Amino acid sequence: MKTLGRRLKAREFQGDATHGFVIDRLREDLLEARYVERVEYTETITDPFGKELSFERVEFRQSHFRATAYGAGLEIRDAPRSVQPLMNRLSEATDFAVTISPYSVDVLAWAAKFQSSSGFSCHVESLQMSDLQLEEGVVARVVIKGDRDVRQACTKLAAHRRYLLERIQLRLDVPKGGTIVLSNTGAATLSVDQADEDILEHLRTGLL
Repeated sequence: MKTLGRRLKAREFQGDATHGFVIDRLREDLLEARYVERVEYTETITDPFGKELSFERVEFRQSHFRATAYGAGLEIRDAPRSVQPLMNRLSEATDFAVTISPYSVDVLAWAAKFQSSSGFSCHVESLQMSDLQLEEGVVARVVIKGDRDVRQACTKLAAHRRYLLERIQLRLDVPKGGTIVLSNTGAATLSVDQADEDILEHLRTGLL
């Protein structure tokens, strides 16, 4: 991580730069940083009399990420619509010596580990499956929802058919409250009343 930190420091974002990195925290096994892009563009609006007015705008797009020497390796927080610029710059910073690969996960196993390690009271209130084979050459995409845990209903519906489980939604009971959507790409979307680092740490643990 210190070697990576030095490489990112050499590509540090400064006031007049178009892009670069900002390191927020660096330890032996952990690096937290941001990739910043400066985007300049002209915004044009029309006033009530039909006259066009143009304004120069500057936008700073930030991609927060966390790199570790363990677990999944790379975690992106509040990911932008496209993470490709971040991926490209990280590859350049490591002289293309590091391979960044998608992470695939069994979402039900992830949810079970999260529930076990956190001790939070929660249930799977919805799930989405695709490629559910109805018959030869015929597949379906299905969303199952309920006011109680839907895992058993999913097992009954799928029976012995092949399918791909894409994502599930966990409902957390009070005092946390809210939902967590887990996807098979290793992504988690939190809409929790009391979101904190403790929840994130248990989600990370569930990926190991």
